[in-house]
Parts: sequence; C-alpha cells; structure tokens
Amino acid sequence: MQQLKTLTNEQLVKIWAKYIKEPMPNLRKSLLIRYITWYKQAYENKINPKHFFRRLAQAQKNLEQDTINRPQEKTFPEGACFVRSYKGIQHKVEVVSNGYLYNGQTYKSLSAIAREITGKQWNGKVFFGVKNDK
Repeated sequence: MQQLKTLTNEQLVKIWAKYIKEPMPNLRKSLLIRYITWYKQAYENKINPKHFFRRLAQAQKNLEQDTINRPQEKTFPEGACFVRSYKGIQHKVEVVSNGYLYNGQTYKSLSAIAREITGKQWNGKVFFGVKNDK
C-alpha cells in the first residue's frame, strides 16, 4: 500500500484496470488505493470479488432474517416482583416503568442489581431465576 501512495493518478488507473476491470470511479486517492489494495489481494489469493460480494450480501440478508425471526426477549409487566435470598438476606426487586426498583433506587438492569447485591458480575436473569428458556 505504501508503494501505491507514491504513484501518479495515471499509474493508479492502469493498476485499477488490471485488477478491477471496471471504470474507475471519481474517488480521492487514499480511497482508490484501499480499493486497489483489496482487489489486488483478492486477485493474488484467487478470490473472485463479485462472488465474494454476492456471498457477503447473502450473509447479511441471512443475518437480518435471523434477527427478525429471533424470539423477542422476555419483558416483565410493571409491578412484577422478583425475590432472591442471598447469604441469608432476602432481596426484593420490583419492575417499574423505567427499570427495576431495589432498595429505593432505580436500576436499568437486573444485572446491575445482582452486582450490587453480590459485588460480582452476574447475569441478572440467571441470578433472579427468570432466564429465558430456549
């Protein structure tokens, strides 16, 4: 890539034509160099860029579809309570509109409350026994 930085635009056009075989877009030099570098590496590793981008687009589509089909995370109704005994002390958490209420303080997550109680990092749903079933 360092060598490409010293080349003139005319020289970059020739290299572009060799590796990319499409009209060169009007981009700033630094971006052209990145494109050329990627295509050159693909060429040297026998990767077909069109096939690569087609597979990449399909992977993105699959990921988006997977996200759409993923079950929604369990939400708890306002007023629901979780009770957990830890080291002989009973801890009660109530679901409120903006999070979880514990000892008069509102928290954004059950994990934050579990950390407050134990002093250690916990998955809050696991700590309170309300983890989603798969």
